[in-house]
This record gives sequence, structure tokens and C-alpha cells, in this order.
Amino acid sequence: MCQDLNIEKLKRFEDDFKQFMEITDFPLYQLITKEVSLSVADSQGYDSAALTFYNPKTNGYTLQLSSNLILSKYLVFHEFTHILDADMYANSDSTAYAGLSGYTEYHASQIELMQLLGAKTTNEKITFSVNAVINTLSGDTSVIQYVRGKQQYAIQLFSRDDFPANIDTLKSAFGVLYNYWGLRSICELYALDYVEEIQNDAFLRFIPSMNFCLLNIMMHGWLDKQEIEKSIPLYINTLFPLIEKYNLI
Repeated sequence: MCQDLNIEKLKRFEDDFKQFMEITDFPLYQLITKEVSLSVADSQGYDSAALTFYNPKTNGYTLQLSSNLILSKYLVFHEFTHILDADMYANSDSTAYAGLSGYTEYHASQIELMQLLGAKTTNEKITFSVNAVINTLSGDTSVIQYVRGKQQYAIQLFSRDDFPANIDTLKSAFGVLYNYWGLRSICELYALDYVEEIQNDAFLRFIPSMNFCLLNIMMHGWLDKQEIEKSIPLYINTLFPLIEKYNLI
């Protein structure tokens, strides 16, 4: 991927994102690249096409994009949402940033699907069928296949024999679960024919039922500031006991 064209295209996406989110400013960030690895994906169960890093000590942002994949607008919008959420809610606080992980994955997937569906802004009241076709990095797929694919991906990660092998796989599995909830929420809000296929057994093997119910109940619709702030300690109080239980630190 040509680096010059990549930067030019990324700048256009940044302008489009500001218009989509109806904001005038966006935080500065450093761009780095990497190659997606099939061997990493096979061994860990995942590898990311794009990632965002935030350093609470410097209040700095880094956007990592894959040099061996096409630069897709919906993926960039997803990562830009992470940057914007950290800028709005982390406040240079490492604990708050850690607790924000769940919500920002939820929110980023909401923005991702809205962009894929052709919404002009995040506030547009769109309508669609779950059979509508969207163009993703993996090719054309229906919305319902995309949503259920994300759900199955979360189930797959939680169901691995070595789960949770380390803190990164634990956080990634939770991230995919929140991604699914984000996609689900857009379907609940705007789809004419969405019915959730509930499959929570894999998650309940690790997440206490009370915590899971609280998380699941919260992750619907567009969350306001008060709900976002409530989501932070709930995420921490769900994830950190698992980190301790499985000696992941």
C-alpha cells in the first residue's frame, strides 16, 4: 500500500468522520503500519486489521493500520471513534481508559455499521432490512450475516480451550462481545425486521450472571454521558476479577 496515497486517503476519511460525527476538531495522532499475520490469527484466534493506542501519560494517540490490507472507511471510522471516545472520557486517567474499553468497542461498532449502511451522520434516523447487503473487508454480506458473524466470533474466542491464555486474549474477547452488542443495537434501533438470536452460554462460563445481565441490559441504544460513566466501573468490576482468577498479570 503506497504510504503517500494512504496518508492522503486517511486525511479524507478524517474529514468525512468529522462531518459524520458533526464535530469540528479531531485529536492529533501518530500513524504507524503493520502487516496482518495469518499465523498470529491462527494461534491467538484473532489479529486486528487496525488498532488505536492511547497513552494517558502523554495524552497521545497512535493509529496502527495494516499495510497489506485495503484501507476501508468503516474500519477507519471504527478506530477514529476510539480516539474520540478516549479524548472525551479518559482524561489522561489510565484506570478510566481501561474501563472505557467496553463502551468504546460498543460505540465504534455502532459508528462502523452506520457508515456501512450509508448514513450521512450519526444522528440520521435510517431504516433498513437485515437482509440489506453491505460491503466489508471480507466482501459483500448481509447485515444479519455480519451481526451474527460477530456474535459467533465472540463465542469462538470465549470457547477456545486455552481461554483466557493471557490478558490480551481476554480483553480481545470482551472487545468482540461489545462489538457484537454495538452492531445489535443499531439493528434494534433502525432495522425493520431484526430479531436477536440469543446465545450467551459461552460468555456465562466466565462472566458472573449478575454482571452479564447488567452489561447486556446497558448495551442498547446510544449511551449518554451518564450511562457511559456507569459503564466504566461495571467493565472494570467484571474484567479485573477474571484477570486475578486466571493469574493474567
